[in-house]
Amino acid sequence: MSERDVDKRVEELTRGLRRMAAALLEAAADHPDAIRARELSAAARVLTNDVLARLDGEAVEDSPAHRSEPGLQDTVPLAKRVASESGEALEELVELYLTDFARRLDDDPVMIDPDLSYERRNHLRRVRYGRGKPFEDAPLWNDAVPSRGKAVMRGTTSKAEVLRRLHHSYVIRRDLDSPEGELAVQVLQGCKAIRRSRAIDDGGFVDKSELEQKLEALQWRALVIAAGRGKHARAQLLTHLRQLEVLAAVVLELDTAFRQRNSNPSLGARIAGAAHGVKAVLQHWPPKIEQVDTQ
Repeated sequence: MSERDVDKRVEELTRGLRRMAAALLEAAADHPDAIRARELSAAARVLTNDVLARLDGEAVEDSPAHRSEPGLQDTVPLAKRVASESGEALEELVELYLTDFARRLDDDPVMIDPDLSYERRNHLRRVRYGRGKPFEDAPLWNDAVPSRGKAVMRGTTSKAEVLRRLHHSYVIRRDLDSPEGELAVQVLQGCKAIRRSRAIDDGGFVDKSELEQKLEALQWRALVIAAGRGKHARAQLLTHLRQLEVLAAVVLELDTAFRQRNSNPSLGARIAGAAHGVKAVLQHWPPKIEQVDTQ
């Protein structure tokens, strides 16, 4: 077999290993057993950060060539960065990137349906930024609203009627006044922290607009589930949090190394491996779960 044939075969095997790493992370997000999910996630990290990094021709930091290097200093120790075990990665990113003010829900609506048409979204924005506090009288998610879905005529439809006709196009704070709402807020905070992390915001490792769309969709689903307060709401929200934790774990891995890169240039291999991990997760993230009935 020629050298070219060998290189081609290695490339094929490398692509297969990347697909395997992504599949392991997807399985970890879906697995109902938390212990097994951690094992799958750990296996994917080893595959991404060690095996694939070696195949890419980079020295792995924990190899014998790097074991004598001094410990790295940062606001977050590297030993703490692998935190997919119990939601710790999400918590750590929230602590790093969200101020106390940014964690509060001070405005209504909490969120508008990201798939809402431009015209109907503008109707809600005009109500939101108008005088008074019209959302204080907005119907709750589970209220019966006969006029929902009717056309809104600018200049003739009252603010109160706009909110009734666009019911289920937004979620308000009162919709989240429940234990399920607290879980949905955790999803919101986690998504915000991931978006604001330095590796994502400044690193150029991922398509930020594509990531934004995925995070927005996840936030909206979580809010709708919490607002609806169905019998399976808690289980669905915990599944979303577990899925978000899988993404947060690989983002935190990348973010920690990215923030330390100036003080330790040898982190190139770790950054490359962690970036591969983030991209592998995002290829199939978030995994599909049961559709939520919003009507």
